Amino acid sequence: MNLLHPILLTAVLASASAGAQTPQAETPTPTARAASAAGVATPYSDSYVPRSMRQPQRDIAPGPVLLRFTTVQKLKKRFEDADTDHSGTLNREEARQAGLGVVDKNFDSIDTAQRGNVSFDDLNAYLIQRREESGSR
Repeated sequence: MNLLHPILLTAVLASASAGAQTPQAETPTPTARAASAAGVATPYSDSYVPRSMRQPQRDIAPGPVLLRFTTVQKLKKRFEDADTDHSGTLNREEARQAGLGVVDKNFDSIDTAQRGNVSFDDLNAYLIQRREESGSR
């Protein structure tokens, strides 16, 4: 019995110390609890990640995109105002009289179908192509 007692004591102490070293589950943050309750996975729910990095950063792109949208809308309005015969297209003379120098100077490049007139979609496609070409250089 003397030999069994130290072995049991060692086993009990070993299991007690092992339980003390086992990491406990951390208490989730309020954001993680709310997301978990809603069934949403949060990319940064670990409490070791700094708070500033727990929420995904917002995209900065809407500024320039909104600016381009506004510019395109203004150009479309000028295009429609220049369309004196309300055909939905401009010929070279209408573009020149309206002061749309971009359309006038690049008319042949915009009018890829060689119809003698350009629609706003033709102009928009030309501008997108030019922007892509200038971005790739």
